[in-house]
Amino acid sequence: MWNNALCSFFTVSADKRNVALLNDALTQSLSDRKTVHAEKALSNEMSAVEISSVNTKSGKKSPDKQKTAESTNTTEPPCSALAYISANISANSSANFSSSLSERETRLLEMLQAVTVLPSPPLSTLSAEALTLTAFIEQYGPLASADIRIYEVDVANKLFAYELRFKDASAYVMYNFSFDTHPLPLPLGFMASTKVSLYRTDNPQPRRFVTSGPLSITYHSAVVVVVD
Repeated sequence: MWNNALCSFFTVSADKRNVALLNDALTQSLSDRKTVHAEKALSNEMSAVEISSVNTKSGKKSPDKQKTAESTNTTEPPCSALAYISANISANSSANFSSSLSERETRLLEMLQAVTVLPSPPLSTLSAEALTLTAFIEQYGPLASADIRIYEVDVANKLFAYELRFKDASAYVMYNFSFDTHPLPLPLGFMASTKVSLYRTDNPQPRRFVTSGPLSITYHSAVVVVVD
């Protein structure tokens, strides 16, 4: 669901992208993520049952159990556009199709993968900047254990934001898919005199400082603000 939505989102022209699509897909994928965890627990229970039901003479599993186990090994079909980007991302070569991404758009796509708590990432490779971003976030805890909460879906201004909540910190991840600059869509508005750690895709050098004025997010970029 998530991979398919990203494929649909990034393979249309930038002025036609709808952040509601990402919201629906991420919401569904997070629901699926919980289901996956439940299925894994069930699968472990089934495995124990299967082992006890093995026919000692033939060494074969019960056909019904085997069929059920095989049915859980399903994967989403790959997105050809994202596969092309993945294969050529390090060379920064331009794709020969209408949905080719700019450098800023590629960073947005990488950041969506790097700091979204989801299985089956759409890209098979990540740039050094995306890996730096992952390390920047995971100093507060592993992404796999973070709770995620969507708090901003601004279709008109093409802003999309969610919170990654760790034990001792919260990371606010904000995306601007428009061609305009906007105030940062923080859940409580501007947080004055707050010590934050900040990462921007348009200036990918992590900074730590105390806020003294409103912060903004530039066109086709993403920002992470960590409050600990």
